[in-house]
Amino acid sequence: MSGMKLRTLLVDDEPLALEGLRLRLAQLEGVEVVAECDSGKEAIDECARLAPDLVFLDMDMPGLSGLEVAEELKQGANPAIIFVTAHQEYAVSALDLGAEDYLLKPASLGRLRQAVERARQKTGALDDTVQERLLTALHDVSGISMPELQEWLETDGPLPIPYPEKIAIKNSDNDIVMVPARSIDWIDAAGDYMCIHVGEQTHILRITLKKLQQLLDPKLFFRIHKSTIVNGERVQKIIPMRNNECILELEGEIRLKASRNYRDQVQALKESAR
Repeated sequence: MSGMKLRTLLVDDEPLALEGLRLRLAQLEGVEVVAECDSGKEAIDECARLAPDLVFLDMDMPGLSGLEVAEELKQGANPAIIFVTAHQEYAVSALDLGAEDYLLKPASLGRLRQAVERARQKTGALDDTVQERLLTALHDVSGISMPELQEWLETDGPLPIPYPEKIAIKNSDNDIVMVPARSIDWIDAAGDYMCIHVGEQTHILRITLKKLQQLLDPKLFFRIHKSTIVNGERVQKIIPMRNNECILELEGEIRLKASRNYRDQVQALKESAR
């Protein structure tokens, strides 16, 4: 494939993630995005129709998961696959499926460039095994030593990869703003739209609260209500109420109600402050 453009398919059920990935790939030479899909079934159909060289594949999608899609693609055109996900726990399955790389969201331009170059070598003879290539990719992302990664492969424990330092959010001008996660004060949900409060600014992100919570460090962010997440560092006072509920006071006279159903999270928040 040297000197040729990699015909590339992007698969993710989150429009913002698709757009962010497309914008970064546009900065790389030798990559041509031929289609974008928001479901596993559509990805399989498009691969059969377009026979792409490379597929960037989200793991967690409604219907068919990324792993199921990859398994299906192995029986057909068998393109190079790069998994892009917020979940490090899928890494072993990615290794088993022979993926070319495994990126954690949001993937930096440098990591994307490395992943594309690995995919470009798919048709040539490679000295490294698939497992070694993916372990190298995980090492690049996590900073964990190779011996530790080898040991992790033999266990069932989670891979201690750091949570993203920044969250990609589209603003009213359709620009992508990278918001430092630690700067977030609190988050409240309105359906599939999240209001992310940072100082006097409020950013709107289309994502479920569950998926957004998976991007945030649980040692710093606590879910205190079915529709509310708070940065523990911003909590100044916890005021007990009846029925095991309480009020959390933040700077700027912000008061958030903590539901009794999340009292364990409030307790964890208290312990984190000690």
